[in-house]
Amino acid sequence: MGYTIWVKESAYRAILEEAIGKMPYGTGGVVLGYWGNEREAVVTMVVGPGPNATHKKRSFVPDNEFHTEEIAKYYDLSDRIETYLGDWHTHPKASTYLSWQDEVTLKRIAAFKPARLKKPCMMILGTCPVSLGVWVHTNEELLFFKRKTISKAEIRIF
Repeated sequence: MGYTIWVKESAYRAILEEAIGKMPYGTGGVVLGYWGNEREAVVTMVVGPGPNATHKKRSFVPDNEFHTEEIAKYYDLSDRIETYLGDWHTHPKASTYLSWQDEVTLKRIAAFKPARLKKPCMMILGTCPVSLGVWVHTNEELLFFKRKTISKAEIRIF
């Protein structure tokens, strides 16, 4: 049984608008929302790159200070229900896939203890063709050991 990530239409539209505005350069940000149950997360909002982000044709470096402030602000506004779920970024002039750099970043997010994420997500918008994909990093408990896995999730826009 896989994961399903529900994405609010306004969040999806914000990703598309940011991607179009930065073409042919990469861009991204953070994903905010909540886990409804063990297998389903709801993305209610995305935050863009931030004013001090760096955009290149094959890479993107976010404004981490801006993201930390925005996550804290949104968490408070939602009465501490909706929070950071992971990151999103674009693959300009490329398809939606999880690159080795994306996998390393997702593992770093999972290992970053202050984020307190059991299942961080990595959402990627490819532009050739335009499609959105999301991957979830988990620590599965199997009898006597834990196994770290990255699984592609199903996306549903609502």
